[in-house]
Amino acid sequence: MITKIAIAGVKGRMGQNLIESGLSNKEIEIVGVFDIAEIDQEFLQIAKLPAAIATSREKSFEVADIIIDFTSPKALFAFTESAVSSQTGLVIGTTGLEEQHFNLLKQTGKSTNVFYAPNMSFGVNSFFSLARKAASYLKDFDIEIIETHHRFKKDAPSGTAIKLGEEIAEELRYSKDKFNFNRQQDLQERKTNEIGFSSIRGGNVPGEHTVIFHGENESIELTHRAFNRKIFSDGAIEAAIWLSQQKSGYYTYKDML
Repeated sequence: MITKIAIAGVKGRMGQNLIESGLSNKEIEIVGVFDIAEIDQEFLQIAKLPAAIATSREKSFEVADIIIDFTSPKALFAFTESAVSSQTGLVIGTTGLEEQHFNLLKQTGKSTNVFYAPNMSFGVNSFFSLARKAASYLKDFDIEIIETHHRFKKDAPSGTAIKLGEEIAEELRYSKDKFNFNRQQDLQERKTNEIGFSSIRGGNVPGEHTVIFHGENESIELTHRAFNRKIFSDGAIEAAIWLSQQKSGYYTYKDML
């Protein structure tokens, strides 16, 4: 069975990777690409896409089984509306989402199939499980999460870092008010059961995440490093194939593993 996909924000960094991953997967047909910027024939030719492919958001939602979106949180309002009206599935890898966005995706899942992951890498999602397991053993250790990304990334901390913190907090039954995103403003000693976050931006780093468990006289670190953005685009393609076979609902990586 072939899954027909359309790629939102196709001219962006992730859009380029999604084209490559989609074209190399025999279970995928790219039937639409769209962006804020115009898609012309020269772009399609360079990207090795068919000249007759859909190049608007409206047409892409009509012809695709699944839309893959890594663009921006503000785009979700229009995309979810189109998904419901056209009964098209959504694979969302956009980070920087707030509670209103998650509520919107879950509401959309009542009408069509929606998959969300702040990080589409199989390795990263396995990393979450390893971090939870480590946290279950190291309950009395101080926990810090450090993430590094390329200079172009706008949100901080990354969605993956926040998800990592959420997984650990759930394991240890901490509330999110234990998260500390800015010690520069919080000039006091480290609170008990706090999870600290630090962000680094520079160069062309696809993504690096480290969770450190600090004890009195020892520390343990777990790190995941992405060497190529293709791990994210390949993961999104696999998510699209999987989602196309599901009923309406809101899904995460845990459902697919």
